[in-house]
Amino acid sequence: METTVTGVFGSAADAQRAAHELAEEGFGGEAIEVITSETEDRHARIGADTSDAVRGATIGASVGGIGMAIGGIAMSVPPLLLFELQPVFAALLFGALGAVAGLVIGLLVGSATGHQVQQEYEHVIENGGVLLAVSTDGARSARAQALLARCGGTMLSSSVHRQHHVQAPQSA
Repeated sequence: METTVTGVFGSAADAQRAAHELAEEGFGGEAIEVITSETEDRHARIGADTSDAVRGATIGASVGGIGMAIGGIAMSVPPLLLFELQPVFAALLFGALGAVAGLVIGLLVGSATGHQVQQEYEHVIENGGVLLAVSTDGARSARAQALLARCGGTMLSSSVHRQHHVQAPQSA
């Protein structure tokens, strides 16, 4: 899965300097995107860079599945014995139900969080800020975020995507 790391810069020159340093550190030029108030379809681009539904669904399904599996086992062994199921069957059944519920809740929370971040970025861009986004794998995302911070990036965030379509880089 891919991770997109984003940060806001005060000027196009600062964002371009950060993009240059990212490229020097081995982050591919096509994975780096600079978005300004002049960028066409910036709303869609920012939305794609900040959507976090995949991470929300993954965490929600994992937590819901594990929690409900433990609950299923607890309810199928003495002293509770609410269900006359074998503990393993109860863990599988309740775990599956919890995973589905957690997945739905995680999708909703991840989407809402991404939408909120998108609105904040759009507001900053409308007031002269510049957004820089870099798509990378999860293992290198911490390095990208540290580099953006070192270059003066603020409002840093990251989002996880199943597949992220990077468009041609935009000049500021």
